Amino acid sequence: FSSSCLSKVSIALQLFCGTWEMSKPCVLHFLDTRLLQEYTGTCEEYSGYVKKPGFCHHLKTMLTCKHSDWCTAFREWGILQLYFAIVVAIASAIISIVDGHVGIVNATWVCCLQIIFGYIFAHLGWFGVVKKDGCFCCIIACCECPPILLFWGLLMMFWACGAVATAINSIGICAICVVNVCLQGIYAIILFYMGFACLNIWMQHGKEIVPPEIDIVGPAGEQVGSATA
Repeated sequence: FSSSCLSKVSIALQLFCGTWEMSKPCVLHFLDTRLLQEYTGTCEEYSGYVKKPGFCHHLKTMLTCKHSDWCTAFREWGILQLYFAIVVAIASAIISIVDGHVGIVNATWVCCLQIIFGYIFAHLGWFGVVKKDGCFCCIIACCECPPILLFWGLLMMFWACGAVATAINSIGICAICVVNVCLQGIYAIILFYMGFACLNIWMQHGKEIVPPEIDIVGPAGEQVGSATA
């Protein structure tokens, strides 16, 4: 498509979604070590939130879907997701071992992977959504722009649907599997609320879908290219 066509599509989408102000340009990071250092530098801050979660005292308020600070709500739902991911991983491993589906070694390995993935999803999601106002990383490249908030929100809701599907598939497999069904159902609710909070953050940023500009950043943080929609 030509730049004029992209511009017209951008304006149409923004008017449709109610965007009236242009936000910061989209930044594509390739092997950007500075961004990696920025992420790892938040480990201590995030671990502090994990050690002293706020959802223990505000869970009833979190369920109301009415928040003055959606970033804090997203962080707390993410931490709750992490704790519950650990519970689900351990329970699933125990059920698999008791039911005889897999061996102890394989069940332990899968359990560890689920816990690690739960932490990465919680920490990386908080970093990308709250700290960077929209950022998603995939191995060697990261995309940073407000429309990524929409992607994160939809991804979490899609993952919630996956948890529901897992719960449904577990019905009737074994008597003890009913525990996993209940846990997966609760986990799906947590993921849905995470996605809902993320979508509200995206709406607070103007509901933008197409960024006004794309900048390409290299390993040292230097700009190596750009494009305008």
